[in-house]
Order: sequence, then C-alpha cells, then structure tokens
Amino acid sequence: MKKYFIVFSYLMLSVAAPSANAQIIVSDAILEFKNSQRLIENIAVGNADKNRSFNIVSKIYEIKNPGATEEETIETDTLFTVPEQFSLSPRTQRTVRFAIKERPDTEKVYKVVFKPEILNKSANENSKINIVTSTSVMAVVNPPNPEDDLSWVREDERIIFTNTGNTNIILRQVNECAPNIQCQIPGQRLWANDRWILNLPPSLQTEEIALEYRALGKIREVVIPYNE
Repeated sequence: MKKYFIVFSYLMLSVAAPSANAQIIVSDAILEFKNSQRLIENIAVGNADKNRSFNIVSKIYEIKNPGATEEETIETDTLFTVPEQFSLSPRTQRTVRFAIKERPDTEKVYKVVFKPEILNKSANENSKINIVTSTSVMAVVNPPNPEDDLSWVREDERIIFTNTGNTNIILRQVNECAPNIQCQIPGQRLWANDRWILNLPPSLQTEEIALEYRALGKIREVVIPYNE
C-alpha cells in the first residue's frame, strides 16, 4: 500500500497542470469488483493543480447495455463512494472508497464522475473564464458466479460474435490470425449479452481465423474455421 501511494504521488508531481484547468486525477481508470466476498475497493483521487483547491462531488451512474446502440446511463445509489464529497488542496490526494450494496446476478457497469469546483476564488479568477474538467472512473462489478461464454456465426464477409455469459470478454488478435497473412483485427470488449460484428477484408474471407479472448483472468484461443 505504501508503494502504491509513493508511485501515485510521483505521477501527480510529474503532471504539468495548466493554470486554467483543473487537474483532478485518479489512480485507476477502471476499477473491478472481482468474484469474492469483498464489496469494497479503494482508489486515490488527487489534485495535480499547483495553486488551486477544489471541492469534489462524486456522481454515480449505472450504464445499461454498455457498448450497445441502446446504451443508457441512469443515476443510481447501488454503488456509492465514501466520502461522497471532499476537498483537495493543491498537490494533495486522498483515498476514496467504492462500495456496492450487493453483487448482481449479471455483471454491472458503473461510471463514477468526480466533479471539481474551485474553492475560494480570487477576484481575478471571478473575472475570467476558468475551465474546470471532470474525471471519471469505470467500475465493473462481477456477479457471484461469473461464467464466460462466447459464441459466433460466420457469414461470407463477416463474423458475428455474441457474449452469452454473465461477465465481460475482451477479444483481440493473436500474432498471426491467419497463416502468412498480415492481419489488422481491432481489439474489442464484449459486455454480457453484447454482440460484435467483425467485417472481414477479402484476404481473410476464405481463411481460418484465430483470435484470443480474455475473461476472468484467463486467456483462451478461439479458432473460427472456414466452411465453403
């Protein structure tokens, strides 16, 4: 834990903070509540601004259908932070605790926004425009019994992947996705019940495709055969 704060403090001191911008930074952009009994996780929130103090308020939203066209963001109290509101002097940091009330049956995704407001504005600051930006953290809450399950359907020019499990999957290219062919297949995260369409270039439309996916801390290889 001591090493964690030393590294984070070093990163804060390394940030060049423009005088007109709030530089609220976090130690983790993605926080994961893994499959355990622990319902609490901590991150560090810091103020990298050299001169100004900020009051920070956290706003918490659940992301419904993340990554899908019907994605929806709604305010929630299922996940909460302690403290919900706090202040940071210049070049300081503090620990913020994330807590969930209970584990869901299917993985849930939250967005926690830390909104800063300048404290004790001077008369000079009141007379000019101050750009104050928010910082957010994505919180992923695993279910108590996570199961990854990836299925696909291959068509002439594309492959349709579907995550039918209850936890997210990260699909990515292996070193050589097809023998003697240079591949440029982008990585993709599929949330529970999410679908992704991989459009194949002509050079891969008649080839066996090899990919790998990461889920629950394990990496597996996926081979999609070509059937004439």
